[in-house]
Amino acid sequence: MGERKKFALEQFNRDNIIQAAKELFETKGIEKTTMDDIAKLADYSKSTIYVYFKSKEDIYNSIVKDYLEILIGELEICISQSKDFEESYYGLCDCLVRFEEKYPQYYASLMGEENMTNSRKKGHIPESSSGYELEHMIRRLLEKGMSHEDIRTDLELKPTILYMWSAISGIIQVAERQREDLDTRLNMNKEEYLRFSFKTFYESLVRR
Repeated sequence: MGERKKFALEQFNRDNIIQAAKELFETKGIEKTTMDDIAKLADYSKSTIYVYFKSKEDIYNSIVKDYLEILIGELEICISQSKDFEESYYGLCDCLVRFEEKYPQYYASLMGEENMTNSRKKGHIPESSSGYELEHMIRRLLEKGMSHEDIRTDLELKPTILYMWSAISGIIQVAERQREDLDTRLNMNKEEYLRFSFKTFYESLVRR
């Protein structure tokens, strides 16, 4: 078999396994899904599954990585279509909110809220090539704001990148987890709480 055909077959098999795993993770849950379940739904032997993935965690991490790449692509579009820092900032916030609503389980994993081990840390940018791409994107956004003096120029970039990421992602997580209590506690719905919180954080970047 030629190298090109071999690669295409391997990719086809990996895609089938991942698709079966995604379906099971979303219907049965991660913990209740077994490698036997994945093999059965994908119509492969379990030994074939292990040719491509070391474990269920390996499969899940591959899926999360794919969703991180989707998120980065969507964030790039949101930011590139914006005229200034303020529009870019709110575009980033809105993009993350839409992503969380569309892919809640994978958003939680990316933010360290849901995982198969204790290796992830809450509020941290994922430690991968895609994670570094995300960090670089936020850095460019902040540098753009500073160069146009849209935000404070005395901010230290490295901690501000993490601060911005953890603040925005944390706001979204709180809004979703406590959405039923926001009305009674704050007299706000989820959308109002998000707007208030995003604006409050934004003002911490621009206040002089």
